[in-house]
Amino acid sequence: MACKRSGVRAPLAPFKTFWGKGLEEKEFSEKNLKNSLQTEKFTLKNSDDHTIKGNVFMLKVYRETLEIRNYQASTIQKNVNFAAQFLRWFEFAVEDISSANIEDYLIYLRQGGRSVKTIKNHRSAIKVFCDFLAIRGVISKNPVTAAKNIELPEELPVFLSEKDTTKLYVIAEKTGMKCEIVLALNTGLRMSEMRQLKWDDLDLKNRQLLVRKSKGKRPRTIPLNKKSIDALKEQRRKYKHLIYVFPGGNGGARHEGDWTIPKMRGINWWSKISVRRMQKISVLRKLPKGRTGRGWHALRHTFATRAAQAGIDIFKLKDWMGHRKVETTLRYIHMARNYDEDIELI
Repeated sequence: MACKRSGVRAPLAPFKTFWGKGLEEKEFSEKNLKNSLQTEKFTLKNSDDHTIKGNVFMLKVYRETLEIRNYQASTIQKNVNFAAQFLRWFEFAVEDISSANIEDYLIYLRQGGRSVKTIKNHRSAIKVFCDFLAIRGVISKNPVTAAKNIELPEELPVFLSEKDTTKLYVIAEKTGMKCEIVLALNTGLRMSEMRQLKWDDLDLKNRQLLVRKSKGKRPRTIPLNKKSIDALKEQRRKYKHLIYVFPGGNGGARHEGDWTIPKMRGINWWSKISVRRMQKISVLRKLPKGRTGRGWHALRHTFATRAAQAGIDIFKLKDWMGHRKVETTLRYIHMARNYDEDIELI
């Protein structure tokens, strides 16, 4: 059995995805993946062509397996990219992966300047990949389970104050993002869920929308308040014929509102153009660059915190948010608590 060399390596180079830019799925290319596994910065001295072809094949099957498990396209891309990045570092065939290799890789990521959260995300993705290898009989058991997990300090959700929320509504009106902002602040939809939302998913008569494909892989229904209904009706008058609630086109910074293509709006608008427009809100401007859209997820947090403050039942809120565990939803209850007069009994 091949043994992975130990020692410190150069900082991790940015890994090029093999689907091209954005999250739209493209035809899987074994040639592109093979090129990704053989880069100038990573000369695979211990990998022969047979090993690379074998690893590429396993990654291709892995991707197809994730697809039939109903994972979102963005999740599939991230998981396969993280697995490919690990294999590029590993240099050997997948059947030789050990717990020591996993720990060495996590140390390598840390030495390369990766944050604890990023390292934990890598470990989680590699664990899913090794689960797949174990199910296929390529390895006897998942080696990641023996690699020590990294415990993260619990972070408080970032949410907007009432003043900032009012200010954001004004910005949304001026920049042509009214429906996007209103829906995010009043439904708690994730950015990816808003991108995928179609007119067929809306039932304005019964005041609700359906999230067909979410992070939790289970569809869910979210009620719509009057503010959301009014914004969606206005949006429908403009774009009902374009399939998606937020369609594509040239409606970026220089072509305001010019949405003409019946497909999902590009990720560049959601993660960059729209975010730049929100930067007048200080709490959003201060978010780390690695956060989802540097703002859209904060709007989801804002919805949940306001719902908790309004006394919405915790299990009802859990279903609206699409959380798998109620413990995740409980964070917002803690954020919403005010002064408790019972403290005076002590």
